[in-house]
Amino acid sequence: METLSPESQTQQNKNSENLNSEKPNGSASSPRGKKYWKFVVGFFAVIIGVFILINTSFWLWEKYNMWQGQKRVQQTVEALKKFEEEDYQKAMADTYGGKTPQETLKMYIEAVEKGNYELASKYFIGDKQEGELRSFKNSIREDILNIISLLKQTLKSQGSFSTNKNGYIIRKPILVNFKLYPNGIWKIIEI
Repeated sequence: METLSPESQTQQNKNSENLNSEKPNGSASSPRGKKYWKFVVGFFAVIIGVFILINTSFWLWEKYNMWQGQKRVQQTVEALKKFEEEDYQKAMADTYGGKTPQETLKMYIEAVEKGNYELASKYFIGDKQEGELRSFKNSIREDILNIISLLKQTLKSQGSFSTNKNGYIIRKPILVNFKLYPNGIWKIIEI
């Protein structure tokens, strides 16, 4: 065996330690292995981040749409309340009609017989008045008198109240439908 100088021996020991401490390529402690695992962890972190971002975006979009829907419903409710209040005010101000359905029908017949079609049309509910007035203007006097004759017979017929008592209908010989306004006046819905 050959004798090595102490310096050579120290050098040889360092070489053998380096050989023993080296691990195969791709292990966790090698610089290349650490980069690989950092890449894998980073890649999955990005994927998870994108997944969370997309789900959060969809959730926020859904919440936004729900908020918009609730806002539209609230606006519709407010518009309906406003319409009902205006309709109620108009009904309370309307004084054309009788305290009973029959009284209203008598008043209607009298106005038509006098040729006062504008007054006669006012015994109808608000949104039917203009149409009734137009129908008088487009009718022949003989046809109007025939209807009046039938309406006089209708006054002698028995009618019936609706279950909530704010409607009344006479069916024979001609159908006449009435509505009770909130001010206690009966109005004609249809003849």
